[in-house]
Amino acid sequence: MGEIGRPRSQAAHDAVLKAALKMVTKRGFRAVSVNEIAAEAGVGKMTIYRHWPNKAALVMDSLLVLIGSETDFPEARSAVESLRGQLELQVAFFRSSRGNLIRSLVAEAQSDPELAVAFRERWLNPRRAGVRQIMQAAMAEGSLRSDLDIDAAIDLLYGSLYYRLLVGSGALDERFSDHIYRQFLKGHGTSAQSRTRRVPITD
Repeated sequence: MGEIGRPRSQAAHDAVLKAALKMVTKRGFRAVSVNEIAAEAGVGKMTIYRHWPNKAALVMDSLLVLIGSETDFPEARSAVESLRGQLELQVAFFRSSRGNLIRSLVAEAQSDPELAVAFRERWLNPRRAGVRQIMQAAMAEGSLRSDLDIDAAIDLLYGSLYYRLLVGSGALDERFSDHIYRQFLKGHGTSAQSRTRRVPITD
């Protein structure tokens, strides 16, 4: 990345990320060009291409740097309670303008291979890894069954959120997140989950 970390270039770097996020959220991924992002940020197009190989990489950087932490797992008394809290954060994220952005990126990724790879490798996969870590901690604390198929559980729990976001089959609200969480525990929780102890969550 070279000069991007120097004080003189940091402001331009931040301006590019903010411009990309603002424009793609408002208009969608396909409708926004790198030239337009550069103009909005007040930089030359080549400044962008010196630091990002394509629009997909730039947009993913803007997503991760500026708003990616909004769905981080919250501190809680137990891993399973942190999981519940994160589900609520994810629902709130999808209900906001952030949801429109994610919907646009998923839709465009179906016909844009670069975006598909960037979205999967930089957005979905790290988040799946985070959920996997929390579920493993919940299994260790005795909140989730020891024979849990974690990858299938992730798809069952979070796939329902993406399904409603993309298809619009029903409301995305706290009532829904509470319902799927309770259903998840009925199928995958243990009798001990109501009296879980806090287990440190480590890498």
